[in-house]
Amino acid sequence: MRIRPGRKRSLFAGIVMLLVTLVGLMMMSQYGGMFGPFIIIWLAVGLGGSAMAFYNAFSEEGLPLYEVDVEKDEQNGEPDGFCPQCGRPVGVGDRFCRHCGAPLAE
Repeated sequence: MRIRPGRKRSLFAGIVMLLVTLVGLMMMSQYGGMFGPFIIIWLAVGLGGSAMAFYNAFSEEGLPLYEVDVEKDEQNGEPDGFCPQCGRPVGVGDRFCRHCGAPLAE
């Protein structure tokens, strides 16, 4: 299962990355001009980070923040039952459906 950051958080991060990149460029130009390879690294990190954040904010797929491994049931991955309200699979010992919240009979 892939977990990605929310759209608002990604949009905020992209804007902040762009602002930090621009402020850094302005500060470098104020204090003695461009600093050679450092300016290339600064631009690459700033623009790359903001591009990834905007991709998460505006795309349907997005980039995962982290991934979670979900273990299957020991019975060849088959569900133990189905929710009477929504029809989705439920596990042994579940008292409520994980998808719709309906109470399950024991």
